[in-house]
Amino acid sequence: MSDDSALGHLIDEHLSEFDKPGVLSVRPGYRVRDDWLTGDRAIVVTVAHKVADPPAGDALPTQIDGTPVDVRQASDRKRQEIQDPAGYAAGLRLAPDTGSVPHFPAERTPTGAEPAAAASAHAQLAKVPKPQLPYAAPLGMALQPMDVDATIQLSASPDSGWTVLSSFLAATKESLTVGLYDFTSAHVLAAVRTATAGKRFELVLDHPPKNPTADQTDADTVAELTDALGADLTHSWALTRTDTLATAWIYPTAYHIKVAVRDHATVWLSSGNWNNSNQPAIDPVANAADATEARHRDRDWHVVIDSPELAAVFEAYLRNDGTVAAAHNVAGPPVGPPLTPPPFGTTATPAFRQFFADHTVSGRMTVTPLLTPDPGVYVDAVKALIASATTTLYLQFQYIELPRQADATTAPFTDLVQAVVDRQQAGVDVRIIMSEFETAGYLEQLQAAGLDVVHHVRIQNNVHNKGILVDGNVVLVSSQNWSADGTLHNRDAGVILHHPAAAAYFQQIFLHDWTNLARAKAVSD
Repeated sequence: MSDDSALGHLIDEHLSEFDKPGVLSVRPGYRVRDDWLTGDRAIVVTVAHKVADPPAGDALPTQIDGTPVDVRQASDRKRQEIQDPAGYAAGLRLAPDTGSVPHFPAERTPTGAEPAAAASAHAQLAKVPKPQLPYAAPLGMALQPMDVDATIQLSASPDSGWTVLSSFLAATKESLTVGLYDFTSAHVLAAVRTATAGKRFELVLDHPPKNPTADQTDADTVAELTDALGADLTHSWALTRTDTLATAWIYPTAYHIKVAVRDHATVWLSSGNWNNSNQPAIDPVANAADATEARHRDRDWHVVIDSPELAAVFEAYLRNDGTVAAAHNVAGPPVGPPLTPPPFGTTATPAFRQFFADHTVSGRMTVTPLLTPDPGVYVDAVKALIASATTTLYLQFQYIELPRQADATTAPFTDLVQAVVDRQQAGVDVRIIMSEFETAGYLEQLQAAGLDVVHHVRIQNNVHNKGILVDGNVVLVSSQNWSADGTLHNRDAGVILHHPAAAAYFQQIFLHDWTNLARAKAVSD
């Protein structure tokens, strides 16, 4: 019998003892102490309001048959998931960064109800009456390792990302082909308008909830570009299930890519969008006064790769995406996203110890382009990359969200997580940094999957990155969040760079973050 099953039976036998005022739910889990996970199994009781000294008769047991009881106060979203699961599902909070809370199939209320299934935002999304189109890659294109002569400019935000992106845009001579999730920054918009005036600009864009740092909506961006560029702009809304301006869908939750191809020869690829949180208009490397704002902006990795061979691959995919999408777009309202974002507060990192200027490497190297939802491409390559680690394996992700229920359709993603567990158990130095969206409940699910969260994971506010470093020699820069949607179903892009100097650049930044910005401290769900 598994630990969860044994604890589930124990909870069933004693469920009446948890029927106290303010108790929302009971489930198997792990004990949390000093705001961090322990490896100790526990009965987790979620309450509406945690009380230090409850009235006589209202106190919860401290242990059941030797198993500790861990009492936690629910966030507003967790409270809604339990008390109004249908309302929670209708809000379409589809990922941790948009307000999703971890769901536990074994969680139950004191009356025995199990809210997790009814709270599924993905089940609610499946009810959207929109036809699904089969995904098809452009004809004649292969996603495979490429041995190329290339020059790569490496950078990270909030350090030097904007200085590199602005220079990349300004160097446009003939054309710019772009696929993006979010384009809501006024300073990026101004730079794009200037760079593409009188040139060919092709844009495929998602229509997500308005970013809390946005200067304008994505629809506003498109309207301004259309007015400024006229026939030089070719635009289409990506075919996501939530977008009211798309009459069919390919990608269930997001067109999440961040790629631009300039003049058919140079690729900008990133974990970050063209918004103010991912591409702040600051330069803390050169201007010490920008250090304070940097603490409120996101950690992202970026590459600019001069390689006509690689550019041809990404441009073919982006143009194919645009052609398919254009046939299924409708005229819609000029402004306004389809969903309202959750009211997240502003977070800050600790003070940066240093900021990192961009760095350029050149030479003959192996570059592997990765795109999803192309079957097997990302998961096969990244699983092999992880399995190759012999000394160090460093991962920095916004979050890792395990599937609600593991089955054959989600197995390729859970296999990725298992590959990390395997390296950890083999004695490899595994370190994982995630953002504040990786709450205690998500960490518990990883611990239950075999990952040693207690000693090998830290939380860093404002991480938007999706990067992996192996043995200090190979680096993955990508936009794929680690979830079933991110690694299997959405449109995302990445590159694996087999170049020790490129890996060394990002590894110094990772180790800076691990030491100075990341903490063993997580918020409750």
